[in-house]
Amino acid sequence: MYTKMMKRPLKYSLSGALILLWSYSILLSFSGCGRRLDDAPVGPQSSLPSIEKPAVQRDWQEIESSGILRMITYYNSLTYFIHRGGQAGFDFELIKRFAMDSGLTLEVVIAQPGDDLISLLNSGQGDVVCSGLPLPLTAAPYVLATRPTGYSQKVVLVSESNHKGQKIESLAGLSITVPWDCPDLPRLQKIREDSNIPFRLNQGPSGMEAEELMSLVAEKRLQAIVVDDLAAKAGTAWIDGLVLGPTLGEALPTAWMVRTNSTELKMELDGFLKKHLYVNEMGRKRRSQTYGIIYDRYFENKKTIQVFREAEHRPDISGRISGYDELVRRHCEPLGLDWRMVSALIYQESRFYPHARSKADARGLMQVLPAFAGAQADSLYHPAPNLRAGLRLMANTYNSFAYLDSLDRWRFTLATYHAGIGHVTDARRMTMDFARDPNSWENGLLRTLPLLMQSRHYRSTRHGYYGGGKTVDYVEEIINRYRTYCRLVPLDPDAAAADTVFVDPLAGWDENGGGITDLEYERPPLK
Repeated sequence: MYTKMMKRPLKYSLSGALILLWSYSILLSFSGCGRRLDDAPVGPQSSLPSIEKPAVQRDWQEIESSGILRMITYYNSLTYFIHRGGQAGFDFELIKRFAMDSGLTLEVVIAQPGDDLISLLNSGQGDVVCSGLPLPLTAAPYVLATRPTGYSQKVVLVSESNHKGQKIESLAGLSITVPWDCPDLPRLQKIREDSNIPFRLNQGPSGMEAEELMSLVAEKRLQAIVVDDLAAKAGTAWIDGLVLGPTLGEALPTAWMVRTNSTELKMELDGFLKKHLYVNEMGRKRRSQTYGIIYDRYFENKKTIQVFREAEHRPDISGRISGYDELVRRHCEPLGLDWRMVSALIYQESRFYPHARSKADARGLMQVLPAFAGAQADSLYHPAPNLRAGLRLMANTYNSFAYLDSLDRWRFTLATYHAGIGHVTDARRMTMDFARDPNSWENGLLRTLPLLMQSRHYRSTRHGYYGGGKTVDYVEEIINRYRTYCRLVPLDPDAAAADTVFVDPLAGWDENGGGITDLEYERPPLK
């Protein structure tokens, strides 16, 4: 079967244009629809994270020992998202390169909108926060920030009919909407006060992201919105009718965040970032070829930005993982298998390419060897026969592990599908020799499968040497990808579609609900 080679046997797990989420809800969060920003206090009563100090000790030494680096991020079109079944995103690609250079594997921990990212970090659920946003000043006591990963500046996006130039005076009379969880409201309000330009600031409908607001501006349902300039570049590449207006304030560095007791990890990340993005004392930027390629892919190259936005390849937009969803579902349901897990495996095996063939002669979507395909041996390049053969093997293995809990059942099934029952059995026997649980993945096979590469361990096994680290990589990557698929696509898309009620995103929201008051300006409020 097709497998990906790693630099050394390590645990591997991944969960790689929605436009960059404005949520930095670690510190600031808002609720309600169309709230008046001018009359309401900015931010919640307390901006403190729920977990202010690190609850774990996991610095570079511990990360190297485990072989895994965990990235906390939001699911969005610039930082991290699924495209053609795989992982994409600027921050994802950049930190993945760091992980590869360091001989580590990367796990993606996706935060829910509104999650407290600093608390997720300090609780130990991840090692580094990669949000693609500038670090709020109020976050400084609770985290360490890396060197810049880039620079971001606020910009106003307007519809063509409302475009009156690039100067801030062109905003006079406009009603400008900001995403509902925008952390920069105090700064934007100060810019308005300092400029003495009469424009309204309105909070967008609760839960509506910047990408959706862009579309509403293009449809002329909103007059203008405030977004990051990088998001604006990507948005204007695929949405017609958007025009860049004035910039607001200076460009601020974006950075990753680590725990305050992860000083060695910060040093490693800083060393990597310095090689790829350097700013001298004069403010001139120098970027590496690698950085430039990744940056241009998401922020400059109009063609790639448009490709990333193709609905058929984006499950968050289309509700589909691949063009084989219906076929995979139809073959999985009678066997009691979750078709999304099988899709995650198919991506790992063949990238959904039905004519894939490995050096070992494994073929088709599920990379089935002809010797094990039975009646389907001569038709493995056809999706349906390939699925029948592959799922027959998988279902038999899955049923044999029915006594395990659901997650370990899948992990043992995937490990067996990749390594074969012989090597898995050797690893389980070794687990018992170490007085560990042979029915546990985390405390068992995860640790003993890589030992099959060491002569002092595999010499006493029945089936001998095996690159078990590759199997750990394989299993964890599929599991993490499956979790992401589950967030985006329901188990029964047809039933979910039938239950879906489509609501006007601006229903009950008033663009003119907020406005400049005469308490702030010595002039009548705008009508």
